[in-house]
Amino acid sequence: MHGSHSTLLRTLTTAMILSGTTSQLPADDIDSKQLDGTEVPLSVRVTPDRVTTFTASVSVDGSLTTPATTGVRQFDLTSSVQFEFDQRQFESELSGPLALQAVRRYTIARAESLVGKSHRTKSQLPAQHTVIQIRGDDSNMIVAPVSGLLTRQQHDLLQMPCDPLPCAGLLPTRQVEPGEKWNTNNWVLPRLTGLDAVTEQSITCELISVNTSSAQISFTGKANGAASGSATSLELTGRLTIDRQQELIRSLTCTLNEKRSPGPVSPGIDAEIKVEWSQQPAKESKLPEQFLPDIFDRGFLLATPWRIQLKHSAEWHVFNQTERVMMLRQMRDGALISQCNISSGVVMPPGQHTSDADFRSDIERQAAAAAAAGQIVGENTLRDDNHWRIRHVRTASQASDVEIIRDYYLCSAASGEQYSLVFSYSKADDKAFGSEAQEWLSSLSLARRRPALPFR
Repeated sequence: MHGSHSTLLRTLTTAMILSGTTSQLPADDIDSKQLDGTEVPLSVRVTPDRVTTFTASVSVDGSLTTPATTGVRQFDLTSSVQFEFDQRQFESELSGPLALQAVRRYTIARAESLVGKSHRTKSQLPAQHTVIQIRGDDSNMIVAPVSGLLTRQQHDLLQMPCDPLPCAGLLPTRQVEPGEKWNTNNWVLPRLTGLDAVTEQSITCELISVNTSSAQISFTGKANGAASGSATSLELTGRLTIDRQQELIRSLTCTLNEKRSPGPVSPGIDAEIKVEWSQQPAKESKLPEQFLPDIFDRGFLLATPWRIQLKHSAEWHVFNQTERVMMLRQMRDGALISQCNISSGVVMPPGQHTSDADFRSDIERQAAAAAAAGQIVGENTLRDDNHWRIRHVRTASQASDVEIIRDYYLCSAASGEQYSLVFSYSKADDKAFGSEAQEWLSSLSLARRRPALPFR
């Protein structure tokens, strides 16, 4: 059960699964160094008093590879993503990526993808979640809605390569002249590209030109590492323009070439990603004036093909889904910890449920059909009230020298609807898995039924 982003790119490939901080630059040459008798540096100003408007686009052209009985299968991939949002960036006493924090209101956040010759998918941020907070942390740029919960897919949709916030880290921290080069801090490239683990990296920036109104900077970089447990290598080249009068990055263009091997939660990828965005002061915008750090701990909403809904942590990823079962995997620090399979069960009359004996017999039949399913080592009823009855059966088995634990949960709603959740993990990962199952089950709910359309 052991194993080693751009997450936006992973969201675009879901078709296969679901069918700045203040920095300063010197002025350029003698002609522009002296304004009113003083040297005027280039800078990016961070202040919550200002709201700016962004227009951004991301295009992806490449291929996906997935495991197959004959080796691998390859599919062409093309995707396009559009964003429009207003942003208020907040000052912070922290440094590095932890200082990056802002609130945004999205008017457009949508993606369209074509996988193979005919598999088209669309993804869009729902209207009730358009006000979003974003911040940097030790491994990524993370987002959270000001109210409610996002699904994992909606969260990953907003993980834009070359997001404007970490782009401030491309600016130099010392005096440079046109043609002079510098390197960035180590946190910058992973935040620009979505890598959550880096084994080697380099990124070089150069001041191309500067005058009294603007400056242009080019950058090139490459890295090897991992994204969600998949070995990844990438290269990027780009250019940004600074507006000296407004003290902001006016525009950015970047091309990113990424190669990623098939991993525990995503297919292999070989793609060229092109990013463009522009920024200008907003004419008018109503955005929250405070940053709320606590909302990032709410987790994600798991919306299933059925009525059952649950909440889960950021460690969980959907990696496969069919008409009968939804499969998720838990990743931590690039390692696979556990897996959960969710499926719909037999519907009973309201107030009734499958008997404990029948549930146990069904698990015993599975164990007999597949020796690796193991033997039953415990069972109990976790909950029995007016809303849910949850029956738990645990099995243990050996796979080579590894002991595998499987926790079977039959969740019976008062309506008679039943759902099966099966968590599997190695005994060695029992401590790392912890109370994940209990946390999932404590958030059980049923989505409202859609009202019937009126007869016409």
